[in-house]
Amino acid sequence: MSAEANPAFLADIAAIVGEGNVRPEGRHCHANPSSASEISQLAKCANTHRATLIPVGKGGRSMPTDDMRPQILLNMGRMNHVLHLDPTSLVVHAQAGITGLVLEELLNKRGLTLGAFAPAGLGSSLGGLLAVRTPGKSSRQHGTLENMVLGVSAVLSDGRSLHTRVAPRRASGPDFARILCGSEGTLGIITSAHLRVHKLPESRLLVAFRLPNMEEALAAVRLAMREEASPAAVRVYDASEAMAHLEEQCEGEEALLVAATAGPTSLAACDRDLIASAVSAVGGVRASEDIAAAWWEKRTGNSDAPTPPAPNLQVSATPRMLSPVYDAIVASCKEQGLQCRAHASRFDRDGGVLFVTVLDAEGAMLAARSPELNAVSDAAESAGAYLLGKPNASLQRYFDLLRHGLDPENLLNPGVLR
Repeated sequence: MSAEANPAFLADIAAIVGEGNVRPEGRHCHANPSSASEISQLAKCANTHRATLIPVGKGGRSMPTDDMRPQILLNMGRMNHVLHLDPTSLVVHAQAGITGLVLEELLNKRGLTLGAFAPAGLGSSLGGLLAVRTPGKSSRQHGTLENMVLGVSAVLSDGRSLHTRVAPRRASGPDFARILCGSEGTLGIITSAHLRVHKLPESRLLVAFRLPNMEEALAAVRLAMREEASPAAVRVYDASEAMAHLEEQCEGEEALLVAATAGPTSLAACDRDLIASAVSAVGGVRASEDIAAAWWEKRTGNSDAPTPPAPNLQVSATPRMLSPVYDAIVASCKEQGLQCRAHASRFDRDGGVLFVTVLDAEGAMLAARSPELNAVSDAAESAGAYLLGKPNASLQRYFDLLRHGLDPENLLNPGVLR
């Protein structure tokens, strides 16, 4: 294949999606399908022309890869419709190209919601949100977005369609919806999904607390979870992070805990009181609700206050290991003469996530994969953390076998999850 796309290749794609929905880029081609059937035909076209098939949601860039085959980049922006909404069963069926934000807006107009997710985590297409399992799409109250999936439709590498069953209970066999969620387009191209939705909360209560240190703040969250508290969101800031995000001064190693509880007023109040009781048990005190209000405005994108750069280290840990992992990160930074600040969120029964910003001695953020940041990451892993985005090497062989069975020619997102 030359630097320019094969005219026959472009013509076949245009015959499927229409002339106005094809854009060549060198030897690659952007295609904007409008239906699952068109994606199925594009998969067959990819097989014919020995091309790869790469979903890019609503994006428009070719993907860097060592694979020299031409790429068909699927922009799913035209597949942006809600196909059915059942307000009685609280189920929505939507195409993969609709963004989480647009879907949430449509649901809100009908008194419904996807869940207590931060808007910043819903900007991608629905297919992208399900295909990439990141911590931004989770809440203590509603779980993870993929846990709301009741069924998916997808196109496999040979053009066949797969529809997982939507029913109160599945009779038998593996759950292919769960297999496709998190597969990053390597096992199949998600074209639509049935999701469980929720009623908009009657009330939302915001609360903030000061605790002696991060260890006690994390212990308070753990204790509240044991008592079955289900806040819409909860976050713990160490002293440096509280200043960076909320411009709130803390004394010494003091930490801030902020929470939002939602639902029927009585239940929201109950969850708030459970958290307050847990905080009191570990020596914390109530803080100004203005702190929680400022946090919530930033979380929902309604604040004009500047937001610090995204953290350069994200790790998860079990409830017991969150505090030791935080201590190991701080110790590693001190040993190397680095600065760091951190907050913890995405709490559930399995633990939580630490979002850490590691800076050099002058306060500049360390680059990804720098030796110093790698040393901090190693210290976190040694203390029991799991690096977000790092594949489980012990399961790679089994994933490769599954991938080869569904995509023997390696047409779907080659190089991803390898």
